[in-house]
Amino acid sequence: MLTHKGTKTIETDRLILRPFTMDDAEPMYRNWAADPEVNKHMTWPVHESVDVTRELLERWTASYSKPDYYNWTIILKSSGPEPIGNISVNRIREDIRSATMGYCMSRAHWGKGVMAEALTALIGFFFDEVGFNRIEADHDPNNPASGRVMEKSGMTCEGTMRQAGRSNQGIIDVRRWAILKSDRK
Repeated sequence: MLTHKGTKTIETDRLILRPFTMDDAEPMYRNWAADPEVNKHMTWPVHESVDVTRELLERWTASYSKPDYYNWTIILKSSGPEPIGNISVNRIREDIRSATMGYCMSRAHWGKGVMAEALTALIGFFFDEVGFNRIEADHDPNNPASGRVMEKSGMTCEGTMRQAGRSNQGIIDVRRWAILKSDRK
C-alpha cells in the first residue's frame, strides 16, 4: 500500500527540490525548455516561447493538489533561487508499487552530479516515505549520460528494448534501469 505525500520540498547537501511556481516560467524556458540540445532526447517539443512554458506550468501547478502527483524543480543552493532542471514521476503502477522517473536539466549543469543527487534523494523519499518497491527510468542509448545518472543513483540496467520508444530523434531503442527497495545498501 502506498502512502502518497505529493510534491513536498526535499533538500540535499547541494540541492533544493521543490514544487514549481508560475514564477519559474522564464528561467525554465531560458535554462532548459527552449534548448534544442537539452530537448534532443526528450519526447516533448522545444518550447517556442515562454508562453508555452507558462501554459505547461499552469497545468503542473494545478496538479499539486493531488497527493499522487510528483514533479519537482531543481535548485542549486549555491546559485540562488533559479531553477536549473526538473525531475518527476511519469507513471505510477499502484498494483506493483512502482514509479517511473523522468528528468532534464540545463546544459550549464551537466556532468556535475546534480541529477544523480536529485534522483538518489527521491529514491530514498519514495522507498522510505511513500512505500514504493520499485523505481525505474528509461533512456535512449544514444544519451549515455542519462544512463550514468541512473547508475550513480544505484539503479541496475535491466536491458534494452529495441525500437520501443519515440523521442525528438524519431523511433529509438529504450534502455531500462531500476532499483528495488531491497537493493538499497
